[in-house]
Amino acid sequence: MTELDDLLAGRRSIRRYTQAAPPEAWLESMILAATWAPSPRNSQPVRFIRIESPEIRLRLQEAMISGRERLLDKAAACGQPKRLRNWINAYWRFSEFIFQAPVLFAVGTVSPEGSFSRHLRQAGISGGDKGDVTNQDISVGMALQGFMLKGRELGLGACILTAPLAFIEDAGIIFGTKEIGIKCFVTAGFPDESPAAPERTPVADIYRRI
Repeated sequence: MTELDDLLAGRRSIRRYTQAAPPEAWLESMILAATWAPSPRNSQPVRFIRIESPEIRLRLQEAMISGRERLLDKAAACGQPKRLRNWINAYWRFSEFIFQAPVLFAVGTVSPEGSFSRHLRQAGISGGDKGDVTNQDISVGMALQGFMLKGRELGLGACILTAPLAFIEDAGIIFGTKEIGIKCFVTAGFPDESPAAPERTPVADIYRRI
């Protein structure tokens, strides 16, 4: 295996960390790695917001708790309340560890000016912003790949989460960053667990030639 193969195969989603804080230079090198990701027209729309303030972390936690209760109330009025409650509680358990992680980022995108989709909308020949949303989602995924592999190279673990956004109605208000559309959260730190490698779908099942 090459070094890249080892980084890819050894990466895990880490939810338990030691209390040691990663060096700031390491975190900045991970973000630098993220900046080399490709993006449409080299627009580089991805933004990292490190959530350090105890006050903002508390507001985020309170928003998530409130959102969980809101979803549980709505689930109770649905046709399969027990099944929905189980899903809501399961994703809550997978998410709440973020408040014990030594480093927590919100990751989002800014809307690039002059995108192809925007030109089509302005000309009245295409509706909606599906193209822009897809481009931004792909850009975030590409950037986070570099971010996480660099962290793995340094001996750090990380975990990407979108589930908290199901509990929070408007993360931009909490962070005061309405110009940035939050796409996910990312934790980082020194791992305090060694998860087993999950099974991967064989190449033959995901690759076809037509």
